[in-house]
Amino acid sequence: MEVNAIVYGAAAKLVEEVLDTDLCSGCGACIGYCPYIKTIGERVAVIHDCNICEGVCYRVCPRASTNYQLLRQEVFGSAQFDPVLGTYENMYFARAGNELIHTKGQYGGVVTAIFAYALKQGLIEGALMTGGDFTRTKPAVVSTVNEMLACTGSKYTASPTLSLFQEAVKKGFQNIGIVGRPCQVTAARKMQEVTEIKGERISLVVGLFCMESFTPDFYDYIKENNLDEYYRMDIPKDVQFERNGENIFVPFDEVRKFVCKSCYSCFDPLSELADLSVGSTEHDPGWNTLIVRTEKGAELVKKAVARGVIETKPYPKELLPLLRKAVFYKKKRVLEGPDTNYLELTPYERKYFLATGVDV
Repeated sequence: MEVNAIVYGAAAKLVEEVLDTDLCSGCGACIGYCPYIKTIGERVAVIHDCNICEGVCYRVCPRASTNYQLLRQEVFGSAQFDPVLGTYENMYFARAGNELIHTKGQYGGVVTAIFAYALKQGLIEGALMTGGDFTRTKPAVVSTVNEMLACTGSKYTASPTLSLFQEAVKKGFQNIGIVGRPCQVTAARKMQEVTEIKGERISLVVGLFCMESFTPDFYDYIKENNLDEYYRMDIPKDVQFERNGENIFVPFDEVRKFVCKSCYSCFDPLSELADLSVGSTEHDPGWNTLIVRTEKGAELVKKAVARGVIETKPYPKELLPLLRKAVFYKKKRVLEGPDTNYLELTPYERKYFLATGVDV
């Protein structure tokens, strides 16, 4: 994005450090507080000069200067930290106990099951989720189980879900759940520290595994190739489209050009700051990988299992080295790249990934 007018303050830093360098992840965290920042589809733009020096927009941006050590302390206290996988208590294979949720959801349907349970138990009054499907996404504020069911399934572009946080606040929700990509999880933790936007109302954060997301140009590719006739998309390795038991595969190299530039600077593919992190197993399409990170997340999973909301089984020991290897080399590539000035990491952490070149 090019900005011809001179802008000042926090918005100027946002433009200079994030928007003009294509590091914006499209999380939507900077939207809703300032009339000068808008989303155009899934893109963010500053549309007018602003001279507020300590604006919320820069403070909550996950690609602005981010002190990960401080955020980890806020979320986990003194809990043990794994530089590859982050802080966690347990890892499982998991799936929804409800057949409808399991069928409609991506893989095991764990995210929808957990949020529906949290809503029924009064742990949250509403949630920020992503509706639509792989042909076009739409941020949504949901407050019923049916609305959550309408948001099932993985999406693969950068939906600015957090742009609706102020809408959730205006609805009067005191406890708000958030489902998001790793960048959105980081933004949510930053938002929790900003009392003037009522960020403390974020009470449950569930993060998704995400190696990369696509730009909105991917929608045009889908339409031009008649892939919108299919009802489900997945990326086990290549890009898979499914319809009535029929599957076609598109080589990932064919769509690599649509990967958001900001994804190449993302140091956190597993949503390490979440209460719970959820992704595919890459080995069994009927189950999710579930990483339990906080005490809040552990308590929620314990109750959900006891009531049959989700089913869990131990994470296979033989798969853990494969997961660690994938995450290690993702982080190593990021730290070797040029766009990591926003990352405030400890010297130990940088050395861990750069000095030896292998997971230790």
